[in-house]
Amino acid sequence: MREPIPPSGLEGQIAALVQHITDDREQRCGRIRAAAEAQAHEIARSGRAEARASVHKAVSQERARVAQGLREAQARAELEASRRAQLRTRSLLEQMWTQIGAALESRWNDLQHRRSWIAAALRQAELLLSGPAWSIEHGAGWSSEERARLEELAGKGGARTIEWRRDPALRGGLRIRCAGAALDATVDGLLARRADIEADFLAEYLSHE
Repeated sequence: MREPIPPSGLEGQIAALVQHITDDREQRCGRIRAAAEAQAHEIARSGRAEARASVHKAVSQERARVAQGLREAQARAELEASRRAQLRTRSLLEQMWTQIGAALESRWNDLQHRRSWIAAALRQAELLLSGPAWSIEHGAGWSSEERARLEELAGKGGARTIEWRRDPALRGGLRIRCAGAALDATVDGLLARRADIEADFLAEYLSHE
């Protein structure tokens, strides 16, 4: 039969057991606190990373939006500038076409310019037309002296016979026909190459602008 533990010894064992329980509890609580702190730290770290990623994404999206807005604004500005340039070019060409016919008629009516015009037309006829029989169409207002001078020049260019045809509709210039071919040196004939005239006019205009 076991001997009873003295009161002083029992108290000591109880105290030791209580201390052991206390120590174990504190250790468990410490481990729990450490795990909780680690988890909280990880959550905070993950949250900061997510926040940084979210901010970076938002910044990137905003930069892309701003860049796209700038590209769109630039494209709109370029389109508007192109539209204005086209309108300006069209206006210039319209003004040119309203004046160029009258300007050519004015040159034809000036005696000095008229002689140069006729001489240039006959030089081209000499190069482009073949055959001795020429038909020359002209408008109103030709003097016999002018016709005689033109016949002389045409003779030097290869014409042996000239048939004169008066066309009141001609605003200025002359048209020479020979062997089925024709050289149109009238005002309307000179203005027939519309695209070339517009290109030449714009090149000349821009060179002086």
